[in-house]
Amino acid sequence: MTLKPKTTLLKLPLFFTFLIAALIIYSCRKDNNNSQAQSNSQIDEARAWYENTFPVTNKISGGLQTQGAGKNHDLTQWIKPDWQHPNAYIRNGESVIEMPIDPASKFASSVKLNTKRFNPKYSRSYYLVIHDSTKYNAYILTIVADSSYVGNDLSKLGHNTYRKHDADFTGSVLYFTPKGDYLGGYGYNNGKLMEPGTPEVKAGSQQINSVHTDDLKDNYMKQECTDWYIVYYKDGEYWYDEYLTTTCTMVDDGSGQGGGGSGPPPPPPPCPAGSHPGPPVIRPCIPPAVASVDNGNKVAVNYVPPPPPPGDDGLPPPPSQSCSVDPPREPCPVEEDPCAQAKKLVQDAAFKSKMNDLKSKVTLSYETGYTIDASGSYKAVQGPAGQAFISLSPTTPLSGYIHTHYTGTLPTFSGTDVKAIYDLQQKNKIANISTFTAGVVTASGTTYIMKVNDPAKFATFAAGNLNNDANFKQFELYYSNKEITYEVTGKDKVTAHEMALLSALQDSGLTILKGNNTFSSWDTYTLKETNGINDSIVIINCK
Repeated sequence: MTLKPKTTLLKLPLFFTFLIAALIIYSCRKDNNNSQAQSNSQIDEARAWYENTFPVTNKISGGLQTQGAGKNHDLTQWIKPDWQHPNAYIRNGESVIEMPIDPASKFASSVKLNTKRFNPKYSRSYYLVIHDSTKYNAYILTIVADSSYVGNDLSKLGHNTYRKHDADFTGSVLYFTPKGDYLGGYGYNNGKLMEPGTPEVKAGSQQINSVHTDDLKDNYMKQECTDWYIVYYKDGEYWYDEYLTTTCTMVDDGSGQGGGGSGPPPPPPPCPAGSHPGPPVIRPCIPPAVASVDNGNKVAVNYVPPPPPPGDDGLPPPPSQSCSVDPPREPCPVEEDPCAQAKKLVQDAAFKSKMNDLKSKVTLSYETGYTIDASGSYKAVQGPAGQAFISLSPTTPLSGYIHTHYTGTLPTFSGTDVKAIYDLQQKNKIANISTFTAGVVTASGTTYIMKVNDPAKFATFAAGNLNNDANFKQFELYYSNKEITYEVTGKDKVTAHEMALLSALQDSGLTILKGNNTFSSWDTYTLKETNGINDSIVIINCK
């Protein structure tokens, strides 16, 4: 038998019962009022500091219109804290006032990774005004949740603030100054702070294809970089975005030779773009790389591991470590234009000898070629019978490569010949992009070289056409369709391929030069596009 404790009721007259209840209720009200008065005083003081530190010089409703779109807007002239809905508390020994952004600004934000914008409905921003007993600091905290975490329940966004986050939160946490300057960020995967590692590129064999076959690949792992942007919306409409930083990670290249996998992108580094923890680093002169070209502003930096978990259910504090900005890279010496380089090749006996050797081999059933190292030494390569490609495994940077297109293959450069320059550059296997030479001798009796006349423009072109399978397939499809179009309009096969290639390479930073049978003269080829039917090739001799 289980004995239940007996409850004894104290019987009091109704009057005394009411009196005690009234005293208790009054006492609670009195305590709450004192607490509220103290909280209001703190909030009033914080508000006075904020508005004195970040005065609004333009009207909130029209401030952005006076600044010029996309040019580092001062957010204090657009948005402000919602002082009517503050949440005051103590965390890490500091007084924190956390509040939403005033809805009158009709503000929303999210992130863009490379070219993909995230839905702003999955993002929420807060103001933080933190007092550490000596001074105030203010921040904008932006929380971007992953769709795998939110699902169909957008209310889950409200579970995550500076003070507390869900145990299964997956997404990014970004900190900004009230003016909109990026301070740093962190990533969460299923409630855990992500631990990014330092990228390390592995060397591997490489393959250059002359027709539409497999892409040039690194055999094991490849570095995949993500450009981060903050995207702002006004009244539900896209307003502008600003570049934040670039993160890189190692992924399996698809060859089956390495590990890796997919998952959330690595968190942004806890230092602003273009800076890093520790002292400045003096970097050598290097040509522009696709991952670091954005009008000279974008710089990929190695990120550092996030701090230890904060010890409670809250988010890590805003980054406060010392960050250094490296001095700008000195520009590499300006090289001669492609015509001047072609004229030097006319005087280069070794180059002409190897090109003549390739000319004698275009009737073979396989491709042959040579790699040219930085010292000018040639190394013979040979492709498999009946397959239109050669494989390269350079151990040192190259100054060029030349090869054949045998009977039945393309009469000029293929799309993968173009991509080979980009892929070699990405793996640091090009000695000098401004003087690099790609050459082809074909069974159609044609000879061409390809030169990079504008490295920055080539980087931009490659970022949109050569940097992944989907973009490259679109590039090759355009090239192929253009060639068919030109043949339909009456152009011969060689001319149709030349015009299609030139059309595909418009604004690419590449120059195509065509040589004579003895390699003693070169002409630059450009396309004058009219209406597809009356298009023509403009030929200029390199005299």
